[in-house]
Amino acid sequence: MKPILILSAGLALALAACGQKTEPAPVEPAAAAPAATGDMSGMPMAASGEMSGSGTGAITAVDPAAGTVTIDHGPIPGVNWPAMTMAFTASPTILQKAKVGDRVQFDVTVKGPVAEVTALHPE
Repeated sequence: MKPILILSAGLALALAACGQKTEPAPVEPAAAAPAATGDMSGMPMAASGEMSGSGTGAITAVDPAAGTVTIDHGPIPGVNWPAMTMAFTASPTILQKAKVGDRVQFDVTVKGPVAEVTALHPE
């Protein structure tokens, strides 16, 4: 008998709410935050040839199996990129030097959709 009583109470509350006007939740304007996913869609890429630049940031991940190092970096004017966190391809030599948590200066070369760290130095 208790399940019927609970169901009846829930139905009564739902019916009581019918017809009541509710205000939509306020919508906050989107903050201009850097992309944290490494999604480079919308980033300017070299249509032909390559672009290069230098940046500074903190290493957040190293994946030798994938051949990538992820860096939370500031703007890189040489390739027209804002500050963001993204994964870069890197050679095994560079990956061996990369340690999560290190602050680094780095050089990057962009060829189409591929961004490769070509030099990495502790800050």
